[in-house]
Amino acid sequence: MKFCITAQGHSLDSALKNNSHGHCTSFSMIAGPALDAVRNGSIVSDTRIDQNAVRLLKMYGLDAMITGKIGENARALLNGAGIFIRIFNSKGTVKDALEATSSDEQ
Repeated sequence: MKFCITAQGHSLDSALKNNSHGHCTSFSMIAGPALDAVRNGSIVSDTRIDQNAVRLLKMYGLDAMITGKIGENARALLNGAGIFIRIFNSKGTVKDALEATSSDEQ
């Protein structure tokens, strides 16, 4: 499964961005043990932020997203793109979210 975590930086130690998926600084893309942080260029635009972010995520072939908050428009766009949404409201780092997610799946 390939998924991403909304973050404020480009490493496992980056803080989570929990207030909106479209406004995060980067998406931490995870596929197996590999981490690939992708800068979210959509935040520089005042229009179509959610659409542009979902387009970027779809381009990377994601199956799921872990984020803290998501609006109805973004939820509909992600669902339409076939990307599963998981809400993770805890504070912490990308690594914390990964550990919590993997412990939930066991």
